[in-house]
Amino acid sequence: MDKLERCFQGSRETSPKLIRKEPSITVAEEHLEKAERNLLAMEAMFQNKHFDWTIVTSYYAMYHAALSALWLIGLDARSHECAVMAFEAFYAKKGKVDGKYVEYIQRAKGLSEKYAETLETIRTLRVKASYGIGEIKSAEAELARSAARDFVAAIRGLLAEAKGFGYIKM
Repeated sequence: MDKLERCFQGSRETSPKLIRKEPSITVAEEHLEKAERNLLAMEAMFQNKHFDWTIVTSYYAMYHAALSALWLIGLDARSHECAVMAFEAFYAKKGKVDGKYVEYIQRAKGLSEKYAETLETIRTLRVKASYGIGEIKSAEAELARSAARDFVAAIRGLLAEAKGFGYIKM
């Protein structure tokens, strides 16, 4: 069983982390609104040179945007890792988002310590920023900031499409 299947099935020790639900534009909108609030917090942190929190808020903006996209297809993610895997499987690999997001997510798997423009890598940066004590440079924060704005904008487009044409067909 691969990792994504384990997210759906869980194990003897854990409950499923991806649960099929009725697709919901309402819940998707709520997650996108939270993503937008995180973008506002991210900008405030960046402007005040709180680069560690810029990374944290940029990650959460992308995470909630990914959750928004998953609700459009009826998936409730209960873990960060499973949300990222599901976003990759159901959006990036199926060509539902621009090709650059496929590259972002593929790069993330191999570059966990490097700062690239990916949801998974920003998650790693968020852990470093939250729990580490090393200095976060403005260039690293700018990468996270740019990725978050781009990522949320892409999901905003998916939500607009879903609202205009019904739920996204998978």
